[in-house]
Amino acid sequence: MLDIYAAASFPRETPSAVVQIVHGMCGCKERYQPLMNFLSDNGCLCVASDLRGHGQSVKSPNDRGYFYSGGYKALVDDVRIVSDFYLQKFPDAPLFLLGHSMGSMAARIYAKQDDSKLSGLILCGSPSKNPESNIGAALTGIICMAGFGKSRPGIMQNMMDNKYNKKFASEGHRAWTCSDTESREQSNQMPQCNFNFTINGTNNLMKMMCETYNPDGWKVSNPTMPILFISGGNDPCMISKSKFYEAINAMRRVGYTNVKYLIYPEMRHEVLHEVGKQNVWNQILSFVKTHQKQK
Repeated sequence: MLDIYAAASFPRETPSAVVQIVHGMCGCKERYQPLMNFLSDNGCLCVASDLRGHGQSVKSPNDRGYFYSGGYKALVDDVRIVSDFYLQKFPDAPLFLLGHSMGSMAARIYAKQDDSKLSGLILCGSPSKNPESNIGAALTGIICMAGFGKSRPGIMQNMMDNKYNKKFASEGHRAWTCSDTESREQSNQMPQCNFNFTINGTNNLMKMMCETYNPDGWKVSNPTMPILFISGGNDPCMISKSKFYEAINAMRRVGYTNVKYLIYPEMRHEVLHEVGKQNVWNQILSFVKTHQKQK
C-alpha cells in the first residue's frame, strides 16, 4: 500500500469548479501552490497531489523516480482516487484536469479509461509522440525483469537534458524548461524535484506515451468535452509544430470534437512557471469559467 499526499486550496465560497493539477516528471505539488491560490481566489477548489514516486508519495525518499509494482496504471488510478475524494465532497462542482508534461499523458489516459466525470482537460507541455517509445519500453522492461528496476543510471535524463538544452546552453543547466531563472533556481533547490528516474520510472514513462497515443481502447462517452492544449513556442518537448498538431489531432481522431490549442511564442516547457505566466493562468481560468457552466 502506498499513501498519496495531496494539497488543496479552497475558495471562500462553495467551489464553482474543481481543478486538479497532475504534475510532470520530477515535479511535486508544492511548485503549483501559487497557481492553486490564484484559482481558489477566483472561486475554484484547486488540488494537486504528489504522483507515486514523487514528493511525499513514496515509501522512502530514496524511492523517488520509482513507480512501484503498480506502475503507470496505478499512477492513473491514484489520480482518479484523489478526484473522486473531492467530487464526493462537492458533487455539483465540474471537474477539470490540468496535466503538465508527463501529467498531461496521465490526464489523457484517465480520460481514455473513463471521461464521464470530466468537464474538461487542460494539457500543457505535452510531449509529442516519440516513435522510439515502444522500443524504449521494451528494452527498459527487460532490464526491470532482470532485477534492475531500481537502478538509476541517469544517462537517459542527461541525454534528454543535453538534447533539449542545446538551444539554451548558454543560459545554464536545464534552461530549456523555463526562461525565468528565479523559477528554475527555486526548482533546483527543492530536493523533491532533483533526482534521476529509476529504470522502472523510465519504463513506465515510455509506456505512458505508448498508451496515450494508442488509438485503441478509448471509451469516449463525453465527445464534446472541451480540451485545451497549451504549449510554449520554444518548448523542445513539442519537437515541432507539426508534431504538436499531431497530438491535437490524435484526440480529435478518437472522437473528441472540441479540441483547441494555445501557443505562447516566447515560452518554453514550463508555461505555468514562465515569464508572463499570469497570462497563462488567466487563460486557464477563462477556460474553466467558460465551460463550468455546461455541467
